Amino acid sequence: MPQTPKISNPLDKPILVLKFGGTSVGKFIQNICAQIIPNLLKTHRVIVVCSARSTDVKAKGTTTRLVKASDAVLSDASADYQQIVQDILDDHLEAVQQNIDDATIKKDLSESLSNVCRRLKVFLEAAEVINEVSPKSKDIIIGTGEKLACEYVAAVLRDKGVDATYVNLEKVIDRYFDPSHLDQKFYDYLSKRLAQVVDECDSGSVPVVTGYFGPCPGSILYSIGRGYTDLTAALIAVGVGAQELQVWKEVDGIFTADPRKVPSARLLKIITPEEAAELTYYGSEVIHPFTMEQVIRASIPIRIKN
Repeated sequence: MPQTPKISNPLDKPILVLKFGGTSVGKFIQNICAQIIPNLLKTHRVIVVCSARSTDVKAKGTTTRLVKASDAVLSDASADYQQIVQDILDDHLEAVQQNIDDATIKKDLSESLSNVCRRLKVFLEAAEVINEVSPKSKDIIIGTGEKLACEYVAAVLRDKGVDATYVNLEKVIDRYFDPSHLDQKFYDYLSKRLAQVVDECDSGSVPVVTGYFGPCPGSILYSIGRGYTDLTAALIAVGVGAQELQVWKEVDGIFTADPRKVPSARLLKIITPEEAAELTYYGSEVIHPFTMEQVIRASIPIRIKN
């Protein structure tokens, strides 16, 4: 029998939105679920947003491989997409075996992840038949990574005694927007919708929310880019009136330059949102620029945590 969750999400505390990057989910799941989140639940109501699982090598990350699967559908080597999806599933199932102790949680999660990948294979087969991968279809393919990651994180939390619920945002957008003109009205609407969905989560449960929020007008990859999970976390923080947005990464914070390329780069202990936003436009990968714009408007601080 699965253990009864002992740690619940306090509804009367200040809200923290925690965004975990793919490498954090891939390498530090025990730290996240056994230490970071349980400790924060002592003083805050917590909402978790996750990217797709990854590793130190970006080319082996789930999102990168899903992009390759999408491209493989229309290539001469179209059969490769089946193996790519199977490899992604195998990686997740291995992580389940390594990081979950409860037999029932382990079994239920393995079956659910297998079903997600089975549906993805069918979707890719259909795309191959019609010889087309539309921008909307590519969004759906890429979004599978966050589904797998968030189901996994929610299950590991439950295994550690934390009441947690997987929240899939893929159908959150319920009205039409002109894809050629996504202005602040779209982001204001989306922020309210995301907050509504999160608030509908079971009382006392930690929502583990997909960074992917469904097919975006004009395509999420083209309109927003690969860093859309940062934006999702920021819009949730704005919608729920969070005390703070914490972005957990495998780096110590924002540097004056890329420390991998500039050894003399310095860690900035504090930086204004405007300065951080400027750095993102000049190539910094720590925070997505749209994220900075949204939290600046709502005066919500961002803390980069390692």
